[in-house]
Amino acid sequence: MPFTIASVFAGIGGIERGLEQAGHKTVFQCEILETAREVLLQQFNVATLKSDLTSLKSLPNVDLVAAGFPCQNLSQAGRMEGIAGQRSSLVNNLFDLIEKKSKRKFPQWLLLENVPFMLQLQKGRAMHHVTKRLEVMGMKWAYRIVDTRAFGLPQRRRRVVLLASRDHDPRTVLYADDSPEQIDFDVDSSAYGFYWTEGNTGLGWTVDGVPTLKGGSGLGIPCPPAIWLVNTDEIVTPDIRDAERLQGFP
Repeated sequence: MPFTIASVFAGIGGIERGLEQAGHKTVFQCEILETAREVLLQQFNVATLKSDLTSLKSLPNVDLVAAGFPCQNLSQAGRMEGIAGQRSSLVNNLFDLIEKKSKRKFPQWLLLENVPFMLQLQKGRAMHHVTKRLEVMGMKWAYRIVDTRAFGLPQRRRRVVLLASRDHDPRTVLYADDSPEQIDFDVDSSAYGFYWTEGNTGLGWTVDGVPTLKGGSGLGIPCPPAIWLVNTDEIVTPDIRDAERLQGFP
């Protein structure tokens, strides 16, 4: 049965894009960045688009709330203040809104997404904080790390996906399609993606793909990706259309 979805910290709607491909319907989005809202208006036909989560009085009665909450304080590319940082702590506003819905049993599902470094930073304090809030709300939870490349897109983008539910076991969803097969990448590739700031070292070096697309870092370090085409010894850079494709958009 299709779910109705509300998305906060929506960004350009990558989570909603995947959920809609699975047959679900997005009815509400909230995103503070104006340029990202312009993308949402072009890519989605959503009845309600809000700009500021902190000004919301309530969430709509939907089956699932999706939230790629801010990673600036949890990422290696930032100052790593942790879950108490000004941006990443905004997830608490979301939890407060969901708690208001608890008596009415909405939503049944909550889907969170963030960077894997949150599992290491400050000995996992961010994950501990998030899961404790979920348990206080009476939600069962499970998480796993996924990579964009596992879904056919040539971008190395590893993310923690955490799924929680009031009445269901989220493990049956997150681990439903596990495969025992090991995927071997061709080490003799003819193309390598990298960050200009790292060259062929560091986290950016990627075989047959580009490293994580991002607009910059909390430290002000520019992070544009590029691709070395070995056969022609060219360096090329993806444009905005490539970036859309690398995020799973047409």
